[in-house]
Amino acid sequence: MTANLKRTMRPTRLRIFCSLFFIVAVVALLGPISCSRAIGQRSGESTSEDGHGNRVDLLRASGPTPSPLPCPGCWNPSTASENFDWLTPPALPPDWLATNALGPPPLWVTSDSGLPPPPADTAPNALFIDDPAVVSDKRLDGWFLDFFEDCCVRLTFRHNFNLEASDVDSNLGFDGGVLEISTDGGNTFEDILSAGGSFVRGGYNRTIATDRGSPIAGRQAWSGNSNGYITTVVNVPTIQKQGRLRWRMASDTSGGNEGWRVDSLYMTWCVGMGTPCPSPTPSPTATPTPTPPPRASCPQYTITEGAGTIVPGTTDTGNHCIWCSTLITLPFPFVLYNQTFNAVNVTSSGRLAFVCDNEPDGYREGCLPVSPYNCAYDFTIFALWYEWGTLTYPEGCSTWANGCGIFTSISGTAPNRVFNIEWHVIDRKDSIQTGNFEVRLYENDPNQRFDVIYGHSQKKPFTPPVAGVQGPPEFFTQDFCNVPAPQNASRIYQLEPCATPTPTPTPTATATPRATPRERPIPHPRPLPP
Repeated sequence: MTANLKRTMRPTRLRIFCSLFFIVAVVALLGPISCSRAIGQRSGESTSEDGHGNRVDLLRASGPTPSPLPCPGCWNPSTASENFDWLTPPALPPDWLATNALGPPPLWVTSDSGLPPPPADTAPNALFIDDPAVVSDKRLDGWFLDFFEDCCVRLTFRHNFNLEASDVDSNLGFDGGVLEISTDGGNTFEDILSAGGSFVRGGYNRTIATDRGSPIAGRQAWSGNSNGYITTVVNVPTIQKQGRLRWRMASDTSGGNEGWRVDSLYMTWCVGMGTPCPSPTPSPTATPTPTPPPRASCPQYTITEGAGTIVPGTTDTGNHCIWCSTLITLPFPFVLYNQTFNAVNVTSSGRLAFVCDNEPDGYREGCLPVSPYNCAYDFTIFALWYEWGTLTYPEGCSTWANGCGIFTSISGTAPNRVFNIEWHVIDRKDSIQTGNFEVRLYENDPNQRFDVIYGHSQKKPFTPPVAGVQGPPEFFTQDFCNVPAPQNASRIYQLEPCATPTPTPTPTATATPRATPRERPIPHPRPLPP
């Protein structure tokens, strides 16, 4: 049975694999990792979130004594998603509330057909609201939020709108959509920007006219024609009480248009960014240099040579572009670094991005670990990261009968299936140079296995920048960087078990334990107060 994308806000959390002492030791003493195959924690620096979504460098000071890690740190990155495909239109998810403060029906609904096209980002369903030719104020109250003592909340969603706007002034809208947030349990709402949020990508594109009776006159909004689904990424402001998200469409007296569709919601946040706890206190009798534990003591992927060959993809994901991504639903839950995912962004630049895709800036390659750009590259498989294109050009794309693009297929039978994701790509700067490679995701594998398979390229030298996998902060495994990619070869990635390091007789420092972050309620649907 194919698993639906998470119907409700079910978080998945990264377990703490190692004791604080040994993590500090590894971060402090691991030397630089070369650009050939590397397996280990991030070298030369230790990073964490500063509470504003920025990375903080903790080990730049010289000397043998490391600075303490932040407390409690982001040990529990969590995710939640919703694509509405498990619903029967026009039903909404439980406890989602549609209201018309002004104007005639219809209300917000789920829809699998109609305008603006296409009807859904992931078939069959998306949220939909019309854009009538009269004054209206149509609201959809969605996810409840509770991020007390949590950090770095980011919402990603896809939407497709064609709302009445000026044909003369590209900055002026007549009817528009906005994203609002409540920080008091849904009693009052304000614009996401006014509440302290910020757009990373796909923000408001117009300002609503003030002379036509719109309920959101003078505000920034999404208006005009998006020409299909676009991606919006927003940093959600800190919420210390129960909050809620609202999608709101308002129209005026001047006419209407096709409406607004919203799909593929994805939220990430960091659990446990609460009250700082004491730094370790060295023992007065010894000041030893920590000894790093064996690498097997922490969760790292190992790479072995394989004998696999490319299994052709037969289903076109619709990815035909440069510097872009396409969100696809997986046929079964896949576990990466002990987190379960039901969907993934397949990118034209050769990556599988399970949390944030970083497009349209996929050409900003670098050796692992890669620093955040639009967002963190954590939970990403770098199959063959390069400035590829999946557009159709006859010079290179004629190599394959089905042309350029990203294609999928399924091998085997449940509960032991393999999901094959195959790239047919050309070099953006030279369409004669082609690349053919594939990632194979394994169902229910105890070692969280995936394979990367490299086919034949038409032009040599063939030198993409990087291949490997990057997990939560401090964990990555690099296969190669800035060296020619293998031809007709495969790699098997498997997660190492978490072993207990053998104690050494070397005197060690004592430390005040970290305070354990208090378990907090996580976002989940719940009814509005009466």
